[in-house]
Amino acid sequence: MDIKEIRKMQIEELKKKLLDEEKNLSKLTYDVSLGKLKDTSEIKKSKKIVAQVATIIKEKEILKNG
Repeated sequence: MDIKEIRKMQIEELKKKLLDEEKNLSKLTYDVSLGKLKDTSEIKKSKKIVAQVATIIKEKEILKNG
């Protein structure tokens, strides 16, 4: 998912996306510890998406309240 697509989403959608990505990240981390995950770059990608979504949520909340 591109950052431009993420910016177009509403806050409620972003919060849902954040929860989904955090669950995915948790699953990936667990899979690495079990040795199931071969491509560990997926963890980096998931962390990046979590950070981007959290940042955009914060930006939108500041603009809404400020």
